[in-house]
Amino acid sequence: MIKAIIFDLDGTLVQTEILKARSYGKAIEQLSNNRVSENEVINSFKELVGLSRKEVGEKLIIKYYDKIDPDKFKIPGKSPAEILIARRLEIYEAMFSDKNILLNHSCKFNINLLKMVRKRKFKTGLATMSYYRQAEKVLKILKLENSFDYIITRGEVNNPKPNPEIYLNMLEKLEINKNEAIIIEDSVSGIKAALSAGVIVFAVPNKLTKDQVNSSGLIDNTFIINNRMNLSRKVFSFISRAAG
Repeated sequence: MIKAIIFDLDGTLVQTEILKARSYGKAIEQLSNNRVSENEVINSFKELVGLSRKEVGEKLIIKYYDKIDPDKFKIPGKSPAEILIARRLEIYEAMFSDKNILLNHSCKFNINLLKMVRKRKFKTGLATMSYYRQAEKVLKILKLENSFDYIITRGEVNNPKPNPEIYLNMLEKLEINKNEAIIIEDSVSGIKAALSAGVIVFAVPNKLTKDQVNSSGLIDNTFIINNRMNLSRKVFSFISRAAG
């Protein structure tokens, strides 16, 4: 019997992955003196969705290092990846100054599922690779800050997705076993983490993750929801079958 639904945040409840991609794009565009375009970085980011901030920064630096102005890396005690991440966070935080940007990027069908399972007294968890301060800000803007029984963020785990640590910890916090949960994810990295934790996962890809998720072969197409309008129906249908 399913007792809990666990949600990812970025790309699942709100399209912050798209905003993150734009912030990395703008940052590298600035650091390269426009030798690299924002759109080029956004396309590269598609391969990195779901990875930790540190991993994304390091991989983008490796890819674009030879095009970035070396004078902009001359900050004592800071690595190139740290400089990129700091610049990107400044841009990302500026985006957050307009609440309407986040509201306009919310995933209404996924949020509707969250509200429905709360109403039906399922346990709910949020397992995100965002750090707590950013996750808290997003949840408050979306008015979802009281929608979860437990929240685990990047700062509370040693190993980021696709490692299953965050989901294994969530099962423990919610006091359920792996057969009593469903995870809602949007990226290949998140799907791998869920599967490694032994939990059923529904993938609801966005425009950044759709191609990767659909071609990954990680889960049956039954569990890939390309039309978000179908999410709640398919999840509750699965819950009914699981109740047997």
